[in-house]
Amino acid sequence: MIVRAMAPPDAARLAGIWAERWGSPLIASHGRLHDARTLPGFVAAERDGLVGALTFARGDDEIEVVTLDSVEENRGVGTALLDAAVAFGRGEGVRRLWLVTTNDNFRAIRFYQKRGWDMAALHRDAIAAARKLKPEIPLRGAEGVALRHEIEFERLLRPAGR
Repeated sequence: MIVRAMAPPDAARLAGIWAERWGSPLIASHGRLHDARTLPGFVAAERDGLVGALTFARGDDEIEVVTLDSVEENRGVGTALLDAAVAFGRGEGVRRLWLVTTNDNFRAIRFYQKRGWDMAALHRDAIAAARKLKPEIPLRGAEGVALRHEIEFERLLRPAGR
């Protein structure tokens, strides 16, 4: 497996993954709607094709990880993509990387914590606002849990003010 910067043709290949996992390439996050097809990112590739992707949005002193998808879990794809984002962030001199997941996504919550990402905030009832941007977000998520909150994770790359 190799991880490389996302190229324009990759978005077309990833459209099916985004439609299956996110309902469309439009991603609601923290009060904003992102179009994953237009975001920079990284892909994990093998001879047979793409096995994962990460997209991000760049801020002044931070990078938001907008999507992280692995075609086959427990193979290190997600970890490799997060590592690429951290390396990129360090190279860009940003203070932190951050992302949100939903309160029902128990696997993601464990995944991020095991990789050194810290819970930074709980945004109560943020999914109600997200549904105004993307009405197809379901009322219930994994294991029938009511989809209500965003949990923000961060990975600090340097202290504030430096």
